[in-house]
Amino acid sequence: MSKDLSENRIAEYLRLRRRILSLLYAFFQEFPYGSMELSQIKEACGTTADLLNWNLVYLEKSGYAALDRSPDCPPYVACSASITADGIDLVEDLARFNKRFPSAEY
Repeated sequence: MSKDLSENRIAEYLRLRRRILSLLYAFFQEFPYGSMELSQIKEACGTTADLLNWNLVYLEKSGYAALDRSPDCPPYVACSASITADGIDLVEDLARFNKRFPSAEY
């Protein structure tokens, strides 16, 4: 299965990752030891489980998010996610955040 790698599609992925990190950051501010359910993130982002899954795994591999994995969470790769210290630092450094994940209206 081939993924479309057009500039528009890549920009969409970057916006989704930015939105996920922004949601996890806001959730962390309210519940510092809490994790956000992936179904909540999917709904807030208006995306599919497939797109959410692999973008969250990307954020985890980048060190920006942590996933609470369990085989009991289909169709998701994990039950919940939280932002890491590196993710917080990225979101709080607006110039770096904008460069890494360009800003867009939601």
